[in-house]
Amino acid sequence: MGLNVATCLRDSAERFADQQAVVCEDRSFTFAELERWSTKIAEVFRSRGMKQGDHVLLLAPNVPEFTAVYYAVLRIGAVVVPVNPIFIPQEITGLLEHSDSKFLVVWHALAEKGVAAFEHADHCQTLFFIGAERENLSPALFPVTPENVFVKPRYLIDELVGEMPGTLDYCQTSPDDTAVILYTSGTTGKSKGVELSHFNLFSNVHYVTEPHLWSVTSESVTIAMLPLFHSFGQTGVQNASILAGAKMVMAAHFEPRRALQEMEKHRVTHIAAVPTMFNLILHTQCRYNYDVSALQMAVSGGAALPAAIYAEFEKQFGFRISEGYGLSETSPIACLTPSRAEMNKPGSIGPAIYGTQVRIARENGTFADVEEIGELVVRGHNVMKGYYKDPTTTAAVFLDGGWFRSGDIGKMDADGYVYIVDRAKDVIIRGGMNIYPREIEDILHHHPAVAEAAVVGIPDETLSENVVAFVTLASGVEITARELQKYCRNRLAIYKCPKIIEFVEKLPKNATGKVLKRTLRDWKKAVTEPGK
Repeated sequence: MGLNVATCLRDSAERFADQQAVVCEDRSFTFAELERWSTKIAEVFRSRGMKQGDHVLLLAPNVPEFTAVYYAVLRIGAVVVPVNPIFIPQEITGLLEHSDSKFLVVWHALAEKGVAAFEHADHCQTLFFIGAERENLSPALFPVTPENVFVKPRYLIDELVGEMPGTLDYCQTSPDDTAVILYTSGTTGKSKGVELSHFNLFSNVHYVTEPHLWSVTSESVTIAMLPLFHSFGQTGVQNASILAGAKMVMAAHFEPRRALQEMEKHRVTHIAAVPTMFNLILHTQCRYNYDVSALQMAVSGGAALPAAIYAEFEKQFGFRISEGYGLSETSPIACLTPSRAEMNKPGSIGPAIYGTQVRIARENGTFADVEEIGELVVRGHNVMKGYYKDPTTTAAVFLDGGWFRSGDIGKMDADGYVYIVDRAKDVIIRGGMNIYPREIEDILHHHPAVAEAAVVGIPDETLSENVVAFVTLASGVEITARELQKYCRNRLAIYKCPKIIEFVEKLPKNATGKVLKRTLRDWKKAVTEPGK
């Protein structure tokens, strides 16, 4: 049996040929145009030696070229390795080498860093630029060298696609063939390459777009605020839109006011975002009040959604955010709150999606009872093949029976709805008592002076760990640490209250808006170590 995720684009091009597929600023492409363009890009790749099974690193922001290249690589049966476009050359070189990528595709505005990475990656043999004509690129990107000196080839896709017929058929890949390698954000350590198969990706997007869940159809308009190199943006926005025949509005970089303008202009119906984005959108909407009355569905993921943001969104927009849950290792969606309001339980990430099992495991590997706290484990069609070239780490994250260990602490109610308590690595142990930072963060988020808050533990000789809260304040508001500590003591057991509150201009985050708690711990350690 064959299965290639790229057939989603072909099928939508047949069913919705003249409907808009992608809109980005002043550019737009119908499904038929996107399919033909992507096919021609695939033919460019084939003509320059790319074949089934090759790894292709893609360095681009949220632009139509990302989607066209993504599906072109899959059409050939090659493997897409999308990476964060803000990475520096050394990081890109490291991922080129680790992923064994033979080809590098770079958005023209990132050409210089792409070249710098390419030149230091011995395994990568061919570089492609996309998104500009040659006269708009620096001549230094195409150096003239003597005939007897070998230089790894560089090509400009935009000047080659016109020569291609646009007739290349899809490669017949197997369901278990690797389609994408996603590098984890590395919030708790070194990034790992997550191998996802064609079946992982197809089944995940197929089930989450069902009417009672994400409910994207050919009548929908989505907006790609999430970065497409990340699993949430890829599955929840890009692949969902392509599969359903929906119009996708692209935002090259997230900026809340620009996002709201696009939502108003294009009558966006579906948004997927992380809590940080929702928080910024709420503050901006309060200030400018855009017409986003077409909005029907909002999904939050990537991090715990503070209760204050959940409540404020419902107040402003008239419906509830559906919170979901997943990781790169689960393609990414494992749980999702149903879209029907009566099924929405505030604070819950919902039940497992169809074909996926979610349980709560005790430390001894047995399964917990209802409402008992333990580690969330997942198995099903969405669970990764493994970490690329890392069998030891792969084995360590699986329990017997194929259960993937998420590293998240949670509980499940009698209806099968899951509640995330915290990350296992984020749990603070103070005087022998377990403290879950999310509980404290939710309390702080309810204070009107607090814009954002993140809580971590730092070593303490007496209590094992102490609670430290990092807080950014709302614009124009002042409050003291002592006042916030008193606020917490009125709402939390005394052992849970922050011993230290640090005010910061902004919290360190990765590209998807997830707070980098490891960085916060390092900040605090740096100023509390002896001699600092």
